[in-house]
Amino acid sequence: MNRRFHRPRERGFTLLAAGACLVTMIGMLGLAVDVGRMYIVRNEIQAYTDAASLAGALELDGTSAGITRAQAAAAAATNRWNMGTEPFSGTQTDFSTTASGPWEGSPNPATGVRFVRVRATATLPLYFIPAVSASCSSTINATAVAGQELRTSFSEGTLPFSPFPHDPADPNFGFTVGQRYTLRWGANPKVGPNSCDGDNEEVWVDKAESGNASERGYIEETSSAIIRSAIEQDYQTRPLAVGDIVSMTGGNKQTQRDSLIARVNQDTDNVAATFAEYKANDTGNGRRLVGVPINTWHPEYRIIGFAAFFLLLPSEYPQGGNKSFCAEYVGPYVQGSWHPGAGGPGGYVVRLVR
Repeated sequence: MNRRFHRPRERGFTLLAAGACLVTMIGMLGLAVDVGRMYIVRNEIQAYTDAASLAGALELDGTSAGITRAQAAAAAATNRWNMGTEPFSGTQTDFSTTASGPWEGSPNPATGVRFVRVRATATLPLYFIPAVSASCSSTINATAVAGQELRTSFSEGTLPFSPFPHDPADPNFGFTVGQRYTLRWGANPKVGPNSCDGDNEEVWVDKAESGNASERGYIEETSSAIIRSAIEQDYQTRPLAVGDIVSMTGGNKQTQRDSLIARVNQDTDNVAATFAEYKANDTGNGRRLVGVPINTWHPEYRIIGFAAFFLLLPSEYPQGGNKSFCAEYVGPYVQGSWHPGAGGPGGYVVRLVR
């Protein structure tokens, strides 16, 4: 009897409990939707700041013009938020000589400035959280720092040539920015028309012949196909690092000349005669700016650093092996950039550091 009497009450309690649970579950589901949207936007804004800082760091060259280019490159990042529908606004871009700051919006002078910090904010409207909180929106922030990091080894991208320094103790290897030096010496080098301007002295001609006649060529390989890949496609047969010994290989293959011309013609500016003109034109894509290892030459051939050179006009690379292949010394090499580096001499890569 008692059991029959209490059944309706139990059924009613079950319905009330189920309803309460349903409301709670719907509320939790709503909260999960808002929190999920917040995580998505957080990832979107982080991707944006990462891309913007990397783009900016590639533009830095130690000048105020480089700062202006970096600001424009960061602002031009195409990432959006809210499922890719909303552009970012209020982005702040700052610069520093170190990865930890201090940071400035427009440093002048810009000497040594090689790090970019990008900060961005997005305000996300909330749909369900306001039911249990006074907040109707969430402000989401992200920060990224990218910069040109000094690197002592490269596994790809350097040209298969290795000039010798004029002064191994000098940070610029004894080279003068804007002067032409030898990538590959011609046969029977002499002071005069078959030497590059920066090496057109007896002391450097004698040094070029100090090993033997076969040691005035490219490095590492003799295969025409591999030389072509190295010059035109940034292929390296092995990683090269400061302290390594390079293998000098002789001969004056026509492949080198043809591939250098092909490399120049890969650039969207293949008409600038000098790097200064190339920068002023501002139409190039960087293919004429190349990195090479610098070695101590005979008898050790030990790499002491990396440097950037600017390839000359196709007409400057004649057929035959009697004339040297020259290139203009630019300074610090930044892999993937068409600007010299903002730091001291050496080789750099652009990386996210925070």
